[in-house]
Amino acid sequence: MPLKAAAQDCPDRFEVLVERPYAAAAGLTVGSTVSVRPAIEAEPCAAVVAGILEPPPDPAALNATRPRVLFHLPHLQGLTGRRNEVDYFTVRTRPGTDLATLAADLDPLLPGAQVLPVSEVAERSSTTFRVVSRFHTAIAAITLIAGGVFLACIMILKVQERRLPVAAARLTGIPRRLLFWWTVAEAALLSTLGGAAGLGVGIASSAVVNAYYQRYYDTTLVFSQVTGGVVTEALALAVLLGMAAGVFAAVRLLASNPLDEVGR
Repeated sequence: MPLKAAAQDCPDRFEVLVERPYAAAAGLTVGSTVSVRPAIEAEPCAAVVAGILEPPPDPAALNATRPRVLFHLPHLQGLTGRRNEVDYFTVRTRPGTDLATLAADLDPLLPGAQVLPVSEVAERSSTTFRVVSRFHTAIAAITLIAGGVFLACIMILKVQERRLPVAAARLTGIPRRLLFWWTVAEAALLSTLGGAAGLGVGIASSAVVNAYYQRYYDTTLVFSQVTGGVVTEALALAVLLGMAAGVFAAVRLLASNPLDEVGR
């Protein structure tokens, strides 16, 4: 049932857009009637929900407790009694527009106004996320170092197990260079397989993280993303670390005298 409102204060054909999560929680659909008032002591106005707004993915708005409702600008001005007032607005400029010149042109119309590019606005509002990004970078660096050391240890152990076969191969005339590159290739193959397995775990974990937090926050924001660049960098680092470990192990393996290894 439409709500009784003060006709002299309420806009004609009062329509609003309601944010989807709030609309779902409140059971609102297109055509529903909601009560809107500019202040607690004011008489309510009946507004029709003209549409459901899907909020854009925004990490800064995840913990927002107030639902977002969009009004037509004349309706909002009439409801609040505030005209010709604005906190901020967005202007789409043509490519190559000089923002300093634009700011100078707007200054006589809006004294004290600041003209900021979208990138700078995003930079100012993303300080927290930059800190988190640096923290993740530090974790990744520590993980890579630990993984490289672990891989080198595995290769050294594998080499220790093959000292006698390699010594015998050297005594039969197989060149040291061939044995060296064979060890390096084996390490590279092992690290590539390990890197691929790690990427599989990472992709699966990313999917689980997105599914859980998108449901928890009721948002389309992507919390974890495995891009093609990440895949390429991960595999390249795995191969490089594997080859480095293989070189280290091969040098240790081939530095000894084969006669001593077979028990001359």
